[in-house]
Amino acid sequence: MKFNPCFIRVLFTVSFLCAGLFAHAKSAKIDQLLAQQNSKAEKPIKKAEVIDDLTFLRRVSVDVIGRIPTYEEVKQFQKWPAKERRSKLIDKLLVDPRYADRWTVFFSDILRIRSNATGGNAFLAYLHKNLRENRPWDVMSREMLSANGSSGKVPAVGLILGEEVDAMAMAAATSQMFLGVRMQCAQCHNHPFDVWKQKQFYELATYFGKTRRIENQFSRRVYTTEGKDTTVLWPPERRKPPTRNPVLPKFPFELEDASASPEYVKRLEAKREAEALAASGAEAGKSIDDLLDAADTSAAFNKDKGFGLAVTKEAKAATKALDIEGDLYRQSQQRAELAQKVTSPYNRYFARNMVNRMWAELMGHGFYEPVDDFQDIVVHREAMDYLADEFVATGYDIKALIKMILLTDTYALGHADPSLPLADQKAAVENFAAAKSRRMVSEALYDSIVVSGHLAEHKWSPGENIKTYTERVRVADGVIEGSSSPAANPTPQPNMAPNMMAKPMGGGGYDLEGQIALNFDELLKSELQKDLASMKMMSDAQLQRQQQMEQNMARPNNGPRMKYKYIQVERKVDDNPKFGSTMRMATPAPPAHFLRVFGQPARDSLANFREHNPSMRQQLMMLNGKATHEAARVGTLEPMYTLLGKGKQNIDKAINLAYMEILTREPDSQEIKFAREIVGTGKPALDGMADLRWALLNSNEFRYIP
Repeated sequence: MKFNPCFIRVLFTVSFLCAGLFAHAKSAKIDQLLAQQNSKAEKPIKKAEVIDDLTFLRRVSVDVIGRIPTYEEVKQFQKWPAKERRSKLIDKLLVDPRYADRWTVFFSDILRIRSNATGGNAFLAYLHKNLRENRPWDVMSREMLSANGSSGKVPAVGLILGEEVDAMAMAAATSQMFLGVRMQCAQCHNHPFDVWKQKQFYELATYFGKTRRIENQFSRRVYTTEGKDTTVLWPPERRKPPTRNPVLPKFPFELEDASASPEYVKRLEAKREAEALAASGAEAGKSIDDLLDAADTSAAFNKDKGFGLAVTKEAKAATKALDIEGDLYRQSQQRAELAQKVTSPYNRYFARNMVNRMWAELMGHGFYEPVDDFQDIVVHREAMDYLADEFVATGYDIKALIKMILLTDTYALGHADPSLPLADQKAAVENFAAAKSRRMVSEALYDSIVVSGHLAEHKWSPGENIKTYTERVRVADGVIEGSSSPAANPTPQPNMAPNMMAKPMGGGGYDLEGQIALNFDELLKSELQKDLASMKMMSDAQLQRQQQMEQNMARPNNGPRMKYKYIQVERKVDDNPKFGSTMRMATPAPPAHFLRVFGQPARDSLANFREHNPSMRQQLMMLNGKATHEAARVGTLEPMYTLLGKGKQNIDKAINLAYMEILTREPDSQEIKFAREIVGTGKPALDGMADLRWALLNSNEFRYIP
């Protein structure tokens, strides 16, 4: 059966519009539930005003893609129809390449991803890929909880490798990360004020009790597999019991009655059936056997028949004989069962945990706090439950969840009226009737400095920024007495001439603001590709060593022993830096790095959270840091230079541009008057603009989300 292309386009357009209308209706329902609950308060709650369009643009950009908008994005946003621009902006940002970068940071905090842990970078790349493809959260979670293998083959195994394949650690991590419940204390004792008992913790831990961490003694590759016996025994060893017996696995969280089949579960099932039907209609992918059958059948050497067997047949036989999945990476039936229970639509903890975490990330605080410790003390339970039901019904779609929250009027509210009593301001914030003050997360703050200062690319032409540095270097200072004659072909020493052009050399210690981006695609390459690349690198290194040995044999006497001295030399450097994004750095950053100073957690325990409190170190890094300094300076290749650096100067337009690029708004009359005094006119205007931009970058308005 063939369809008219025009009909198909119309059908897709109608579907898209309907999806948009449904999203707005869901968001409106959340607003309605919040308002209904607030209307029951003993004292009226004063609702804040809705923020203006430019403030909304800045807030959503920071929240969704982890940086402030560029001036070009501001102009584009303002050209859109006023009634459509907010929803259109949200749709645009949710497909932006930086979306996956920003939310990888969020989930890395939850999952405690550490690059220095076994499989950490591969796990980070896996998470980024899943977010980019918008895979359902329940599917991702099941993979992470049940995977076995090596990180190069199965990167989702990075979760359990990060917990050192420890059954007790995984029990605590599973309950806290995926269900929003702290059970870790129950590992040691029954707490008198906690509902979770020690036996329940052990029953949860035993799902992971058979998993083993194996390190190949030849390749040094680490993988996980399943053993026969569990390591989780009862009673606890600290009680010194005469005997200890294996614990049977039991899920401690009560699931809802499946026979009731709520409406949101029916919608989930219908969605998954439709997706499965669509997938079955697509062309099925070829198996490894199909690929081998279609390959070249040139002969391979056989010890008995010579060149008799086909290469592909030999490969097939070897592949089947290995049975890697069955023998080496044995999968866990217990963990697969646990993963199904954790992600079940009848498990309220799972959907509620993600909804509350996402709400807290975008609103500043959750329906319950702390976000990883549900204690049945909930503000606006009806709104939370509705949002959780919709999250399940959409197929655990993370983007759909974010969009539902962003489209609410609640998200677009401004801060409480400062003239109100403090108690009223607090009540408004706690009940989501006013926005909570939120500082940008450290990665977003750094990347916003880069964007506002045009540092993503070089903003100076080559040779415009030559700086002279004095450096202490070692040079040859004659021959040591008694060594070989100078005529015996001494090894030439490099000429350390002064005033030579060079790249700046890194100093000792940490680079407090530097960043080297990870290549996520490379990290997800198969182990075979990685091994081949490693062998190629090894071959090249061996070839270089062989060439060096041949040179040394041709010149047996390397010359006399030399003595050295240190001298001061001048180096001229073209100081024209370019800064990358911190969203793709190895994580977490070193302790003294910008990201850590501004709150990135170490992720070395479940008790680590992002720190948002201000400190003197933060202020000093903003006042004196390299990134802030370079962002403030006016480069000859950026738009600001055309207004101040050549021809007729336009001071007012330059000031307006500075405010738009850094604060995403126009200055008021008093700010313009003040800025004119700083910027001045003539040649000093460039230095004055650098001072103005430096002051704006160091303002609270820049650091905090409006």
